[in-house]
Amino acid sequence: MNEFVDYRFCSTWDGDGEIYSQENKVVWRFKMTELKQHPAEAGMVRPPIFILYDAEGKELAAISREKRLPMAQFAVTQNGSRCCTIWQRSIWFTKYEFGFDNKSNWNLYMPMFSVSGKVVSETGAVIRVQARTRREWYVRFDAGTESPPMIAALTFVVRNKLQRT
Repeated sequence: MNEFVDYRFCSTWDGDGEIYSQENKVVWRFKMTELKQHPAEAGMVRPPIFILYDAEGKELAAISREKRLPMAQFAVTQNGSRCCTIWQRSIWFTKYEFGFDNKSNWNLYMPMFSVSGKVVSETGAVIRVQARTRREWYVRFDAGTESPPMIAALTFVVRNKLQRT
């Protein structure tokens, strides 16, 4: 029998929000930073566009854009080092791939006009997403899959997808 962990994600339209446990306690907070284009100069590191914090405000993971066209690519960093890459796999913002440095790959699929989606790993673990509104959605993780880089990647992608559809 599989064990699950459920969370409720609440977001403002601007991209700031909180993630609640089943006991309705804040577990994580997230914030979108300024989305203006910054000119990429040689050796310049782009500032993060999304940051995940714990309930007390300590930064756990950050996401920076690496590439915009033809399909977007993002880097997830934790403690200053890269731990995950997010690749957009569809121009409709319905398919993404998460590649973690521990060599695990996850594929996210959220159909265009649907309120549900799922993330599947190559090992068979599943994360289910159920959107209630564009500002509130629920996620069921297989127990043990809810690491800060995964939470950051999933929150960033799902929030952007729901805002675009």
